[in-house]
Amino acid sequence: MYLKYHKARFPEDILIYIEEFNKEDHYVLFDFYDSNEFEAFSSTLDNDYDLNQATMVRIVNYNKRTIRENTYYSIKRETVVYWRENNLVVQTEDSFLIGFTIDMSEYDFEEVFMHSVSLNDPFSFNHLMYGKRDIEDLDFDLSGKLSVIVRNIGQGNWNEILNDDSYSIVYDCGTFMNAKKVDVRALINTRSHDYIKDKPSLFLSHWDKDHYHCLIGMTDAELSSFSNFICRDNVPNITSRKLYSRIRSLIPSNNLYSIPADTRSSRGGMTFLRPLNNIKKQLVIYNSQYHKDRNISGIFISLKTAKSSVIFSGDAHYSQISQCILPDLNYKHNHNLIVPHHGGKGGKYEYNNPGKVFFDNAIISVGKNKYGHPIPYYVNALKSDFKVTTTTTSSIGDIIINL
Repeated sequence: MYLKYHKARFPEDILIYIEEFNKEDHYVLFDFYDSNEFEAFSSTLDNDYDLNQATMVRIVNYNKRTIRENTYYSIKRETVVYWRENNLVVQTEDSFLIGFTIDMSEYDFEEVFMHSVSLNDPFSFNHLMYGKRDIEDLDFDLSGKLSVIVRNIGQGNWNEILNDDSYSIVYDCGTFMNAKKVDVRALINTRSHDYIKDKPSLFLSHWDKDHYHCLIGMTDAELSSFSNFICRDNVPNITSRKLYSRIRSLIPSNNLYSIPADTRSSRGGMTFLRPLNNIKKQLVIYNSQYHKDRNISGIFISLKTAKSSVIFSGDAHYSQISQCILPDLNYKHNHNLIVPHHGGKGGKYEYNNPGKVFFDNAIISVGKNKYGHPIPYYVNALKSDFKVTTTTTSSIGDIIINL
């Protein structure tokens, strides 16, 4: 149902966004469409409305119908009243992401998530973030000795490019979902001084919590240290919208690049990538076509020198990298891949050598998790293609690639 018609028919419903659904573990994580929906939730719980607090809601022991991730649903106010009257909601204060936990082991009421709601209509506001739409004027000085750091931050993604030992580019800045505030701050503290001094550019591959979690925990001084911020323009929920608005208030507008996804010519088939700058440059930025699954509709980059290359793949599918990025790296050199999606689902494994490349190292950024990452199918496939396959869990510290 389109948003306009849903609001007309069910004006009292609360509109939420499913961040995560794990049927086997009976687990749901959701956030709110915007501040109005969160205010409605808070007032129904008889809580003070505080937009500065964490807003995501974690449901444990969920045993109702199957729902879809990356989808908007409505919740009846009567359901929230039931949670309140039966003391099922516990407010948490030790997370930058999760503000509430609801235990539904004693829940004996109607379905929780009633109607799915589509925002793909001319009447809805799709949370488009404003910034420059192209990167033609964006350039990077990568003339020195280059190295890449894959940070050991658990189940998340945080990569860095150093130029002559100075931080030049940060690609994602996340950590695992259940990290406590003290854990997040410990990770940030190891970089705070250097980022403020070096002023790197920040790329966000896509608006997934494990790719931006640490940004929420940064102070204003730390966030304003980024010289540029490049991201997807469409944010899905109130947490990511608050983060972007905060960054926008701290970084000059000429240094914000809010990139729309390319339009797909058809709904089926692969979601293709397109270089946004000259493929002869050392750092090439790739934009994806639109897809509802934001994992494969992100922003990805490749970095190359005369002897080495690295692909920063976010949560892309292997076919996207193989067909759209690898052909642009077809020269004799050692190739390194930061493995997609923490070794998790990345579509059918496809990583075809264009002819001249030596596949050197595949690095999996992964931590303790309930998803089964890294999935053995992908690990075995990577081991058959790459000389070395490394995981951050098997490393004492961060993994460093010298180019």
